[in-house]
Amino acid sequence: MNYFLLHSDPRYVDSPEFLNWSGKIDPRNIRPGCSHKIARRQILNIRPNPHVVFIDAISSPFLLLSKKCMEVVTLYEPQVISKQIILLDMETPQRETYYLPILKQIPCLAAGSEWNLDKSVLIKGVINLEPVGDTSIFQLADMKSTYTVIRMDILESMLKRGARGIGIMPLQTVKGENKDG
Repeated sequence: MNYFLLHSDPRYVDSPEFLNWSGKIDPRNIRPGCSHKIARRQILNIRPNPHVVFIDAISSPFLLLSKKCMEVVTLYEPQVISKQIILLDMETPQRETYYLPILKQIPCLAAGSEWNLDKSVLIKGVINLEPVGDTSIFQLADMKSTYTVIRMDILESMLKRGARGIGIMPLQTVKGENKDG
């Protein structure tokens, strides 16, 4: 099975841009065992934009999924909990509900992965499938940034339901490799 890094499609230049979110959601708590520190429902303000496009996957500063994408996630990973996030434009009457999935963090990055010079951006990803098992969507553990990995079948299910604004980067896979430090 093929795996990809999931991110927002950069061609959607009018996607929501968060304002003052850091006091409301601590990215360190977006993981199993810590997510109880995040409220079940939050309102986050977005930069006013009459042309905003509410895409189905927002990857930065953390992963947010539309209702249709979150429904697919729960079909494949029924144990995943989520927090409801309402994005609100205070100047126009635009709002949209998203879901913040609390995904497993799996240490599976393998040798052969390539980074930029300061190791802040993953350029080429290689993952070890042994720790992944049958998990269809998860995040890479021990990373400076959030990297969400998605298996092809769940990605196809999202796209068949009309999801838009999803960008992907193919990952190479290996079995039994040690983590790349």
